[in-house]
Amino acid sequence: MRRTAIALLITGLALAGCSSTNAAPSPSSPAQRLADLDDGSHTVSQYQKALDTWGTRCTESTTTLAGYVYATVEDLRKNGINDESEYSALTHLRDSTPAGVKTKCEDVAAGYLALREGGKQ
Repeated sequence: MRRTAIALLITGLALAGCSSTNAAPSPSSPAQRLADLDDGSHTVSQYQKALDTWGTRCTESTTTLAGYVYATVEDLRKNGINDESEYSALTHLRDSTPAGVKTKCEDVAAGYLALREGGKQ
């Protein structure tokens, strides 16, 4: 795996502040921050639902997962792949993670980057 991708994923954690346990995302929730970065076609609630679903499959917190999403999109763009929004990256990462067993989703994100950047799709 590429160490730079892993480093970017970890750096992306700076995106998210404290996670909220409330049903409705707070103004500074990871879901809100991702929605603010997106083109406006997805609601905070859609982000929250996708993060919550992915979170059931991962060992990391949803705050950390939001950081992975941010870093994934940034790394793809840095490498000339501009067809991912924050929401599409989130859903691709979520759908790439098997349900039923807790997974280290940092590895899922790194693998996704390796596949996307290897093919420059």
